[in-house]
Amino acid sequence: MPRYLQKRRRLWYAILEIPKPLRKVFSKPRFVQSLNTDSQSLAEQRVLKVVAEWKRQIELARSGATHIESKVFKWRRLIDESRMEGLTEQEIEGVSLDVLDRDDPDAEQVHQIAFGKKHLLSEHIQIYIATRTTEQKSRDMARADIRRFSAKFRFAQDVTKKSLIRWVEEDLIGQQGLSTATCRRIISACRGYWAYLERHKELELLPPFSGVVPTANKKSKSDVRNKRKGFSPTDYRTLKNAVTESDPVLSDLITLGAYTGCRIEELCSLKLTFVTDDTIEIEDAKTEAGWRIIPIHSDLRQLVSRLRDTSTDGYLLSGLTFNKYGVRSNAIGKRFGRLKANCGYGRDYVFHSFRKGVATQLETANVSENIAARILGHDLKTMSYGLYSGGVSLEVLSEAIAHLSWE
Repeated sequence: MPRYLQKRRRLWYAILEIPKPLRKVFSKPRFVQSLNTDSQSLAEQRVLKVVAEWKRQIELARSGATHIESKVFKWRRLIDESRMEGLTEQEIEGVSLDVLDRDDPDAEQVHQIAFGKKHLLSEHIQIYIATRTTEQKSRDMARADIRRFSAKFRFAQDVTKKSLIRWVEEDLIGQQGLSTATCRRIISACRGYWAYLERHKELELLPPFSGVVPTANKKSKSDVRNKRKGFSPTDYRTLKNAVTESDPVLSDLITLGAYTGCRIEELCSLKLTFVTDDTIEIEDAKTEAGWRIIPIHSDLRQLVSRLRDTSTDGYLLSGLTFNKYGVRSNAIGKRFGRLKANCGYGRDYVFHSFRKGVATQLETANVSENIAARILGHDLKTMSYGLYSGGVSLEVLSEAIAHLSWE
């Protein structure tokens, strides 16, 4: 059955389920509308426009839109019906003015929105987000940022450079305590949405976004001191001893991180096909330089062997699940965060601190930087090693990683 379509007796109907939290708003669980045809091909053409309008209503309801938006939808239907009857744009506007309810305080404003003379910022968010080709997490963040923008500024005509500066400095930074980096991300999302309205919704106002976020202050010495720190062998033992017997996977993850220097998602998404008796291969890394082969430390062999033998799902760390963004380390990462916080470690210590600890031990053992970079998956900036070298032997890497000592 084609999506959004349902056949009842002879005719096709458009149907769309309303999200559960919004069903009280619409006083029904789903939208249903006859498409007045028994032809499936014609129904497939008509259903898209009907469903698009329903989705706009859902988006507006989700963003806290008022009764004005529902009136706009009625006006748009009147306009579409008039166009189908062959009326010109001038005639359509004249007809709509004739039926304007002068007693309705919203009538003039609704009329301006329906004819594109005012742009309701909340109206086209969902359609714009659907045009973006970025990953789901980025789309969700952009949607949230633009909703925040449309909640502050109802119409595009309300947005000026002065009002944006006040919003950023007094509201986002002053009241909500957001960083300048977060504000730049929000403004960037709003700028992209504004450009979409210019291209597709006949918005003719100049973009007001340039220079509205203040320049970030240079980091003070205290900021530098508070940056993320590396774990020492003492920290490793503290964390290992604090893990409860009910969470053996977290204990195994800590050991793997300490003896490989891998990122948390690299370990959580590591499949058995990339693990041998002597090495692990990281092939789905954060960067191309992260695609690497790491020798298995002698203190790690028994653990890796056990995990391979007991895995039930094809992953070295068995039993983890993916979140909606396809990240397998999300839940266990939160468990690690609670563990280290309970041990007294602040925000400057994270799972990434094991990579810093590995780098510190390798430097202390006088391992050359190019060897350490190949173990940790960092870019080599030099022409000779970074561009021309085919890498070093496994024996050299094994000698380097043997210097790691956490127990």
